[in-house]
Amino acid sequence: MHAVVAQVPVEGRRERKKRELRSRIYRQAQGLFLTQGFEATTVEQIAAAADIAPATFFNHFQSKHALLGEMTTEVFDHLQELIAQYLLRPGSAQDRLASFAERAARDASAARGVARDLVFELMRTRGRPGETPPYLERIFAPIAKTLRAGQRNGEVRTDLDADFLAEMVLGALNAPFLNWMNDPDYPLEQRLRQAAVFIGEAIRPMTARPRRAAR
Repeated sequence: MHAVVAQVPVEGRRERKKRELRSRIYRQAQGLFLTQGFEATTVEQIAAAADIAPATFFNHFQSKHALLGEMTTEVFDHLQELIAQYLLRPGSAQDRLASFAERAARDASAARGVARDLVFELMRTRGRPGETPPYLERIFAPIAKTLRAGQRNGEVRTDLDADFLAEMVLGALNAPFLNWMNDPDYPLEQRLRQAAVFIGEAIRPMTARPRRAAR
């Protein structure tokens, strides 16, 4: 018997040009968002950078905010890469969480022009009632997995459930972003690094903590 080979539709010239133009608009908008900020960027500027008429922009995107919504998809993909690179690698739970927080701080600093708007857009992306928002759910499971491994290895306290600890860790990492949303001058990178140190101490087994001198 001959194997049946599925026929892959061939992309036509018109479809290819449309896809390429849409990608060009998206990349030009992304660059402008990063350099001058989301709010300061206009559709007219995006169109000029992409060498198109403003009306052509609306043939591909409903609005400037639609572009931001699509960028959150890239953020989700990048988040998965960071999780694999930092949370799911070998090492102590403390080191992995600290490395993850450090990288998040660097990325937020590098994308400062659009990062706050992306975080806001992510926070608007909600799951069903009673469920954890998708962007937090992506991080929660690997953090809980990291903490369970740490408990088995004696690196993480066992008097509290790993899922509860993961909620607290996630809250400590999320709090600086929430504060930054309300105050553009909030020292996000510094607070994330401090949060990582705080988390490392909070999840450490009680017997492994240095004794404080009595007063």
